[in-house]
Amino acid sequence: MTEQKQTVSTGDILAYALTASMRSFTIMLPHMYGSMFMTTYLGINMATMGTIYLFVKFADFIICLTSGAVIESANFKSGKYVPIMKLFSWTAALGAIGQMTNLNFLPYGVKFVVLAVSYICMHGSMNYLTTANYGIMAVMAGGNYTNRIAIAQRNSQISAAMGILRSFGTVPLVTFVGKLLQDPASGYTVVTFAFAIIYMICTFWLAGSLKGKEAPRDPNAPKRIVRLKDMLQALTGNDQLIVYLTWQTISQLGAQIMSIIGIYYWTLVMGGYTTWYSIGMGLTTCSGFIFSLFVPKIGVKLGKLKSLFIAQYAGWAAHLLRFFLGLKSYYFMTAIGIASSAVMYLQMGFGANYVLDLGEYGYYKTGNDYRAVVSAFSSVPMKLSSVIAGAVGPYFLSVIGFDKFNAANMAGTLDRTSAEFIKFQKTYMAAYCFTPLVGSMLGMIIFKKGYKITDDKAVFYAQENAKRAAEAAAAKAQA
Repeated sequence: MTEQKQTVSTGDILAYALTASMRSFTIMLPHMYGSMFMTTYLGINMATMGTIYLFVKFADFIICLTSGAVIESANFKSGKYVPIMKLFSWTAALGAIGQMTNLNFLPYGVKFVVLAVSYICMHGSMNYLTTANYGIMAVMAGGNYTNRIAIAQRNSQISAAMGILRSFGTVPLVTFVGKLLQDPASGYTVVTFAFAIIYMICTFWLAGSLKGKEAPRDPNAPKRIVRLKDMLQALTGNDQLIVYLTWQTISQLGAQIMSIIGIYYWTLVMGGYTTWYSIGMGLTTCSGFIFSLFVPKIGVKLGKLKSLFIAQYAGWAAHLLRFFLGLKSYYFMTAIGIASSAVMYLQMGFGANYVLDLGEYGYYKTGNDYRAVVSAFSSVPMKLSSVIAGAVGPYFLSVIGFDKFNAANMAGTLDRTSAEFIKFQKTYMAAYCFTPLVGSMLGMIIFKKGYKITDDKAVFYAQENAKRAAEAAAAKAQA
């Protein structure tokens, strides 16, 4: 890979990484525990939760499709991406708090509406924040690929370090606050609110560090409106984006189903949520932090594509090991998570650069700058698969008898040795492990056959596009 001198400052990288980490802290509680919060504290059954998810995830998908066009069309005085980040950080934080608030004082239908609006606020805002995040990295790094790798690697390291606190501390903190307030549900609310406050502080710190670095649009220039035909052109004119989206949509479907039903492995299938879950998550993130210090450097030597392939193969092995060992002991699940995270950091060290490469390729190929649209499109597979998984996951659990077993577990009357419950466990584990495995394998076949952006080509596209932008700015200044 072509070497360039790093020019981005450590302070700016720190602001970028901490903002991303605190955003993860804020949305993590509703993302990981939202379904459990609804079933445990709000009295919502699995079928109803599946209906909620079907509605709100479809709305989120529509927002995802249009967010890139909105960002490209916006004409803020202070720049293109920073105003988006500042605005939608508020709505994301409020949406997170809304999902983790005890709403039992409201009628059932109103409760449904509040949860739906809160979900759309948080996840819809994340469509804009993710796209802005890619853009801000490009603003910080410019056409310097060494800068981009440095930002991505430091971001993954700080994310892993903060993940230690999140994994070890979140559930104990929520439990402590809940006991202090004599209301377990309020523990989730207060902790989410506290995370949101810190996130907002970091957001405005990052915005301050970027002041003057993101050029505002010329107020005298014609306003650019990105319409449906432009979005279609950004898609159809970028064959590598199509390959990427196809691969991700297929593989993400299984991953999303696994994500939605995953928490119930700890709360019902095997237990250990209050005794081992936080310890296991903490051990995984501690080891992840150690891995983040040196594994991404190995990834740079291997290159983006080879690192990605190795990480995918390791993921397949992890799914198989979970199936064969997961019901023997939840300690095996922790060990598998630690081992697989070591290999995953080969890929994670490149971070947003996989997506940025797609935008640079399309800009270089067509001459039309739809990089923000491409960045937004990169979230479409996750959102589309989430729409399907959001309904399929809860409905699947409902069909295999989750509500009955969960009620017995909460009442302390669950017989874990019964043939009926053992059958439930095995059915759960088959879906939990083989759905993401099959999706990942099918998606990777498509990716390997169709993806052509090598590491050297990615550097070339970024440099050429930076030159093009500089020449355009110089010509405009002379006019």
